[in-house]
Amino acid sequence: MVFSFLWVQMSGCASYNRQFAKRADMGMFSGCISGMIAGGILLNLPGAGMGCILGTGAGYFIGERIDKTLGTRREALMKYPLKENEEKLLVEEPSVAPQNAPVSSTIKTSVQYTIISADEDKKITITERRMLFTEKTGFIKLDERRVLRTQGTYESAYTFIVPENVSRGNCTIITTISDDKQTRTILSHLTIV
Repeated sequence: MVFSFLWVQMSGCASYNRQFAKRADMGMFSGCISGMIAGGILLNLPGAGMGCILGTGAGYFIGERIDKTLGTRREALMKYPLKENEEKLLVEEPSVAPQNAPVSSTIKTSVQYTIISADEDKKITITERRMLFTEKTGFIKLDERRVLRTQGTYESAYTFIVPENVSRGNCTIITTISDDKQTRTILSHLTIV
């Protein structure tokens, strides 16, 4: 039963292929194990299962990704009117903090985007990709995931640690947001000092 809850938590609407997302995975695993151990010591199997579920949830939310819903479909339509049978994917605000950082420091990136369609009940599968590029090192894949979204405006934040093999100087964080029909690419700048 415990492992079936763990599978549901990890399989959700998004599929993950992460290279640097270790803290979330460690938090989920350690929360799960500690909940099972604490419940097992007290011979309280329902308590072990609950500890496992709560630890898994807490470990996930402490991790590298945070999604926020910023607006509904109705609010998006007031801002971006649609034609018949049209679907829009609009990227609005990317950010990187801090913009100057040494190797092994933590960088928070975020991007705000809106998805709307003429079919008001349609859910849209979004693919988010993030890469780091430098002249000397080339491309380093940071993150990729697919998420099923209802229509509206979202902020997708991703935190990563600057890899040790990245050379000092100017870097570009390339964020690509795409659905079945459209792709938007956003460039954000970072300086490794």
